[in-house]
Amino acid sequence: MRRDFSLSPAGRSGRPRKPIELMMTPMIDVIFLLLVFFLTTSSFQVLEQLMPSAISEASPASGSSDQPPPVPTQDAIDQVIIQLKLVGVQPVATVNGSDLPEFSQLKQRLRALSMARADVPVIIDPAGEVPAKDVIVAYDWARQVGLLRVYLATRK
Repeated sequence: MRRDFSLSPAGRSGRPRKPIELMMTPMIDVIFLLLVFFLTTSSFQVLEQLMPSAISEASPASGSSDQPPPVPTQDAIDQVIIQLKLVGVQPVATVNGSDLPEFSQLKQRLRALSMARADVPVIIDPAGEVPAKDVIVAYDWARQVGLLRVYLATRK
C-alpha cells in the first residue's frame, strides 16, 4: 500500500482546490463611486479657523457724537469688526468701535463699506446672548451688499 505524498494544492478533503479569482470589476466600481461621492460632498473653501487673530485688539469707542461717522475710504480699511449685543430685546451693532443707533442701519454701513472695498475682511463678533437669527441677518446683509470675506468670530 503505497501513498502518494506529492505536494499538489489540495484541501482537507483531498480534492484539488480551485484557484482563487478576484472579481476586480465590482471593486473598481465601488472605489469609483466613493471617489465621486467624496469629490461632490467636499468643499474647497478656506476654513474659518484661519481667521485673522486681531479681534481682541479692538477697543471700544471713547464716546459717541451726534454726527454720523465719515464714509470709509479704501486706504483706511484693513478689517471691519462688527460687534453685536443685546440692549433689552433689541440687537445693537457696533462697527469698528462706533455704535449704530439702530440695527437696521447696519446694512447701509455695510453697503458703504462694500463700495469702498469689497474684499475687506468683515468679522461678526456676537455676544453670547444675541439670538442666532440676528447674527444670520447681519451675515446675510454683508453677503447681499457684495462683501466677499465675511467671518464669524468664535470664543474658546
